[in-house]
Amino acid sequence: MADSSELQVDHNSLVPLHTQLQRQLRNFIFSGKWAPGTRLPSENQLHRNLNISRSTVRQAFSDARHEGLIERIPGRGTFVAEIAPEGRQKRLIAFIISDFESEREWELLKGVEATASSNECHVVFYNTRHSCREERRVLGQLSAQNISGALLWSCVDARDGNGSGSYDDISLPPMVMMDRDSPALTGDVVTSDNYGGASLALCHLLALGHRNIVCVTHEMAGLTTVAERIQGYCEALQATCGTEGNVWAMPTGAELSTEEALKLCNDPDSPPMRFLMERLLEERPTAVFAINDLVALLILRAAQALNFRVPDDLSVVGFDNVEFSALMATPLTTVAQDFHTIGRRSFEMLLERMDGISVAPRTVRIPVVLRERDTTAKLADHQDLIDCRV
Repeated sequence: MADSSELQVDHNSLVPLHTQLQRQLRNFIFSGKWAPGTRLPSENQLHRNLNISRSTVRQAFSDARHEGLIERIPGRGTFVAEIAPEGRQKRLIAFIISDFESEREWELLKGVEATASSNECHVVFYNTRHSCREERRVLGQLSAQNISGALLWSCVDARDGNGSGSYDDISLPPMVMMDRDSPALTGDVVTSDNYGGASLALCHLLALGHRNIVCVTHEMAGLTTVAERIQGYCEALQATCGTEGNVWAMPTGAELSTEEALKLCNDPDSPPMRFLMERLLEERPTAVFAINDLVALLILRAAQALNFRVPDDLSVVGFDNVEFSALMATPLTTVAQDFHTIGRRSFEMLLERMDGISVAPRTVRIPVVLRERDTTAKLADHQDLIDCRV
C-alpha cells in the first residue's frame, strides 16, 4: 500500500485542498513512485492524516479517476491504474515555486497548465517554502524522477545564506526561470517589465505634483526584480526633477511573505514598523513608491498609526496587484503584473529548450499596467500637471 504520510496539503494555500491532493497523486504516479497496482490509502486514512474532509478526498479521487490515474475495485479499494502507453510518454514538467500564498502563483500555474495540457505534458508541483536548501534538494532529485524540464521561481532568502550557492554539481534538465533569475543559475528568464512599471508609478506621482517621493523596499534589494524597480524609480526621479532617489530598506531580514506581512501589520513595535513610523515622521515624504504590495500594506498601516491621511497626507503606490490590493479600506493604486502570461510564455520557452533550441540565454519582459485607485491624489498646492520625461 502507498504510504499516506508522503502526502501533504497546505491548509493556508489558496489552492483548493482537493486540487492539492489530486496533483500529488498525479506526481507520485507519473514519477513512478507509485507503480500500477499500488493500493492507495483509504478515504478515512487520508481524512485523519491530512485533517481534511471525506468529501475533499472523494473529490480528489474523482478527479484522478477521470484522468485515468486510479481505479476503484469494489470490495478491495482504490489502486493506481495501468496507464496507457501514450500517457506514459507524456513529458513531466517540474513547477518549482518558493511558496503558494497568493493569486499570483495560482495565475502562474494556470498559465503553465493551460499550455502544458495541449502539448502532451504533465506538470509536477514542488513548493520550496522560501528555503534555498529545499530548492537545492528539489533540483537535485529531478533527474531521478524523469523530469524533462523545469520552471523555477527561485528562492533567494537571507535566512538561508543569501542564496542557493552554486548548482554546478547538480545535473539539471532544461530550465526557465519565472519572475526573477537566480544567482546560482544561468538560463532563460520570463519576468515583468519591472523597470517600466516603476517608471509608470513615478510618472503617475510626479504628474500629481509630488517631488518628495521615497522608495521603500525590504532588505532583499539584490533580487533582480527589486533592483530593476529601484533603478526605474531613481532614473524617473532624476530625469524629471534632477534629484537623487531616496531608498528606504526596511529591516525585514528577507523578502516578505504574505503571512509575515500580516503579522507585522499587527505588531507596531516590530523593527520594520518602528522603522517606517520613525522615517515617515522624520522625513515627511508626500508620496511613497512601495517595492511591492506587501510593503505598501505596511506603509499604509504605519501611516494609520501616525494619523496620516491617505491619500491627503501621503500618496502610496504598490507593485504586483495582489488580490487584496483592491479590497483594502482604501483601495491601493498599484502596478499590475500579468502572471498568467508569464506562466504561459515560460512554458513555451521551456518547450523550445526541450526540443533542442540552442541560443544564448534570453530574458523576456512582459508588459505591466498601472491600476489607479484611491491611495494617490494630487498634491494640495499643485496646479499644473507636469510632463514626466522617462
